[in-house]
Amino acid sequence: MNIVPRLRIIIEKVEEIKKEVVRQSGIGYTSQDARMVAMDSIQISASAVAMWITSLNSLANKCTNNKNFDQQEFLQSVGSGITLPQTKEIMFTHLRLGFMPLVHFKIDNLFHNVLKHLNSLPTRTGYWNLTDKILEICSIPKTGTEKDILTAFANLRNSLHGNGIHRTDSLNIIINGTEFIFIKDQRVECADWEHIVVLLEANIDILKQILLSSPVVNIKAEITDDYAAGN
Repeated sequence: MNIVPRLRIIIEKVEEIKKEVVRQSGIGYTSQDARMVAMDSIQISASAVAMWITSLNSLANKCTNNKNFDQQEFLQSVGSGITLPQTKEIMFTHLRLGFMPLVHFKIDNLFHNVLKHLNSLPTRTGYWNLTDKILEICSIPKTGTEKDILTAFANLRNSLHGNGIHRTDSLNIIINGTEFIFIKDQRVECADWEHIVVLLEANIDILKQILLSSPVVNIKAEITDDYAAGN
């Protein structure tokens, strides 16, 4: 439950960015502009996680009488035939690992849509080249903390493709006092809730820099999102 208030802070941060993009760019708040679509989706994903955690906590409270927790009632309520620790591990692991790529896909797609609109897609595909290009266009250093933060989130997502193993060059960064260590060909051990929330917070701050930079915020026309546009 301790991450729920932090998720709500992230949701509010995204809301503030949306309002500022609308104010400066003149696009509609409810438009299908790719910027709004991506940020709406991030808010929805964070809200869904907060609601699932809150719901399970509420259920646990309803299964508690006089400070005695009825494990069997709880397990029956969620349809589990295994132990409570196993149930918690399965439910929260799937929630955590499902949340992370959903958010990152939206960031990845947002960068692609913005660069496509600006006729500035990199000649080589891949998230690394995509982030290089959008940082360059927004006058943000390509070799600084911002790049590391964007790359770290991609590394978490990509570790799912590698069955939990980091396959690319090693990376070690510290974000707000939290250490992220990625060692080539070794298991990723920095994908718990704390790491994901810290990394998401940092990525949202970079999204703010990018979306409110002059080249992007001065896009007054709607940026197309193929899916939202029904293409």
